[in-house]
Amino acid sequence: SQDCTHIQPQIPRHILPPIMVGCGRASRGSASLIISALVLIRHGAHSCTNLLVPAGSSVDSSTMIAYSADSGTLFGDISHWPAGHHQKGDLREVYSWDYGTRLGAIPQPTYTYNVVGNTNEHQLTIGETTFGGLEILDGTNGKAVCDETYGCIDYGSLIWITLQRTKSAREAIQEMDHLMQTYGYASTGESFAIADPHEVWLMEVIGKGNISQGAVWVATRIPDGHVSSTANQARTRTFARGDPDNVLYSEDVVDFARSISAYSGSDEEFSFSDVYNPVDFFGARFCEARVFSFFVAVAAPSEHVEQYLSYAKGYNLTNRMPLYMKVGKKLSVNDTMWHMRNHYEGTWLDPRNDVGAEAWQSPMRLGEGLMWKLGSQSYVNERVIGTQYAGWNIVGVQRPNKRYSVLWFGADDSTFSLHAPIYGATSRIPPAWDGADCMGRTACREKHHLVGTIKDFDFGSMHWVTNMIANYAYSRYDQVAPAVKSKLAELEGDLFAQVEAMDQKLEAHPQLRRSQLDCEAAKQATEFSFNTAKRLHEVWLKFYGELFATFVDGYKMTADPDDLFSGVRKVTPHW
Repeated sequence: SQDCTHIQPQIPRHILPPIMVGCGRASRGSASLIISALVLIRHGAHSCTNLLVPAGSSVDSSTMIAYSADSGTLFGDISHWPAGHHQKGDLREVYSWDYGTRLGAIPQPTYTYNVVGNTNEHQLTIGETTFGGLEILDGTNGKAVCDETYGCIDYGSLIWITLQRTKSAREAIQEMDHLMQTYGYASTGESFAIADPHEVWLMEVIGKGNISQGAVWVATRIPDGHVSSTANQARTRTFARGDPDNVLYSEDVVDFARSISAYSGSDEEFSFSDVYNPVDFFGARFCEARVFSFFVAVAAPSEHVEQYLSYAKGYNLTNRMPLYMKVGKKLSVNDTMWHMRNHYEGTWLDPRNDVGAEAWQSPMRLGEGLMWKLGSQSYVNERVIGTQYAGWNIVGVQRPNKRYSVLWFGADDSTFSLHAPIYGATSRIPPAWDGADCMGRTACREKHHLVGTIKDFDFGSMHWVTNMIANYAYSRYDQVAPAVKSKLAELEGDLFAQVEAMDQKLEAHPQLRRSQLDCEAAKQATEFSFNTAKRLHEVWLKFYGELFATFVDGYKMTADPDDLFSGVRKVTPHW
């Protein structure tokens, strides 16, 4: 990895360069970009981070998608749609993931697959980050052109409907295109991370607003030996034509831009990001900087990641990073989990070195926005990968030599999430984690009598237990956070071994016919996932009590057998 702490800032590190403030400015001076009259959306509903790791970049030839779903109103639960047969005329209800509004109901296919969280029984996993894009293409809140009979699909329902209907990443891309063009797309710009056991793709999409029905998009396969990331800023620029093994795109992706006077150049020079989501200071500093932090940690020295620090700061918007970078060494599942706990540690952007870190050296800025002012000067708080904004996070692992994918699911902030291993065939979720098919909607959770909501605290909910631990760690970061991370390393290390042992059991029973074996394996995978997740909730709740007692009242408590009164010793850490 590259250490960029030695690089000296060109101007004071928190101060916004005044020429960069504002949205909708091009990141290059091409005359073919016509965006001066177009306004850029910075979408804040679900502002997320994805890491994309193809098979040739992982230690065991698995593919990985890491995804933090970041929204303060998102509940940390596991959604589930069981496999099922459907009759002609059956409809699937569609609700907006951002707003909870009903968008319509679309015809069901004859059969749908089991979906748990963001993976399915065929080892297909999909994540996303919202980049917003041009305001005239915003399809939210009734602005999209929808099918008159069946209504629209938004980006959240697009993920889960696609997982119910397809088996591979390429199938998913084609199905997502079909769904958007057929029913209309009621969202803003999105970057979708799509993986099966053999391929990882980044598909960037933007709808057509109230101009026409559908969306335009470009999908790029991330090559083996490389990694990619996306974090609320479109990253696809120019792309190859005539190479369907590596690049797919909608036929009108360039012509539509011309039709709305956003572009006038040649097909070959067309850049998806520069036209539909031109980068500005905010896109670089608050979004692309997270991608930079991942690249700094994992890219090969030959990539010279440090050259992009000026871009990550938001000072040099012409110095854009490539879509993917060669990896220095192959990544494990554990590596990827910990990269989702990144806060720019050891880099120029490290928030622990800011005035806002205060005595406890915290990278978090609870109750603060991303910008603040002192006098006439504007400053920023860094937007980190592991964030208090998160509702839940996953590391989806698609394994070519195993029966099922494993979705490592964590509630709340990935920094302090204890991840439960959920097999893709799992058909039952324990109450502490269960989200039914609600996608976090409070009214739906209440209707299904699920444990807790975003407004109703319950010790029986893993969402709330994880929030208790995380918020306690936020309060005295340099003392409490290391204790939580040590416990995470211990428990998750044991879980990796448990999954390895369970994988072997799932391949047993050679005397059974294939159909019997599939049924028995799915049953065993479900019981393992259910019982493990149930136990982890109990373990994490007990750990909260231990953590609270250890650090209560500003002390740190340690065992002291020589103290015959209490058996403990209490130390004031900063004394």
